[in-house]
Amino acid sequence: MTAKSKKFEETTKKLHRLISILRILDSRKRCTPQTLSDEFKTTERNIYRDINDLNASGFSIVYDKAAGTYRFTDADFTLRDLDLSKDELMTLLVGRQVASRLGKPFENTFQSLVKKVKKDTGLKTQGRFKTIADEGRFWIDIDEADGFDSIEKQYKAINKAMDEKADVKIVYHAMKSDEESTRAVSPYGLVFDYGLWYMIGHCHLRNDIRVFALDCIKDIHLTDRHYAIPAGFNIADHFKPGWQMLRYGEPVEVVIKFEKHYSRWIKRRKWHPTQKIEEQPDGSLIFRVTVQGTRELKWWIYHWIPYCKVLSPSELRDEMIEEMRELLERYERP
Repeated sequence: MTAKSKKFEETTKKLHRLISILRILDSRKRCTPQTLSDEFKTTERNIYRDINDLNASGFSIVYDKAAGTYRFTDADFTLRDLDLSKDELMTLLVGRQVASRLGKPFENTFQSLVKKVKKDTGLKTQGRFKTIADEGRFWIDIDEADGFDSIEKQYKAINKAMDEKADVKIVYHAMKSDEESTRAVSPYGLVFDYGLWYMIGHCHLRNDIRVFALDCIKDIHLTDRHYAIPAGFNIADHFKPGWQMLRYGEPVEVVIKFEKHYSRWIKRRKWHPTQKIEEQPDGSLIFRVTVQGTRELKWWIYHWIPYCKVLSPSELRDEMIEEMRELLERYERP
């Protein structure tokens, strides 16, 4: 999930913009690359791309030089004739369910988008939409961002800081050390993972890219110091070396053996970009993965205990053995 929420937000904004452009065209109001870029607070280059995307999707749009406006090629065309397929509507409803779990801003935006789709489509599509929505065909199991109200201030401040490319000054209460610190951060993006929102950015105190949980930010305000995101930085690429969100130390290959009965569960999905699976004659399998930091991977391994065994590195195996001994001692105490 690390970068998916950001991509989802960008896709939602673009979809919202495309539908809004169609509505403006349908109203026959004068619109140009400049007026549209001003309306949606984006670049004219993005508007050109939007018009190209709409043309590629079947909407015939031209720029009328004489009138100085975009218009539909067919003067009689109206969005009331727009018909969305069953699959397109189901995708839209799935998106709404995902958005509802990310927090209030996403839920409100998507609800607005759904209302516009329902308003600007024909009766056939509206009836189809109601039928699918009423049936409740989907349930998306994504951890919900519970208590978004408590982090809404932080969320909005970080978004504003990213818009203005301005550093934020935060008071941060770290979960691990249980200590507070004040630091300046250049926000690079927002990350949603396991029901929690995080800010990723350059921490000036540590002079490194760090991740900060929004619920641990006790105070935040924008500064007048501006920044630029390094060329080539990508949130998804940043997290790839780790198992999930934590990355530290040198890369290390971890080798795990899974018993026959559970090997089929491991083969079902892609757990990490570097994973390699070697099936054994007895039905068991050897799982290899290279990560920068083993803490999160260790937590995942515990999920499969006692049906797996860490073969290497020995340091990780010894660490887990010691932790399991401590666990047994705790359970043996009265």
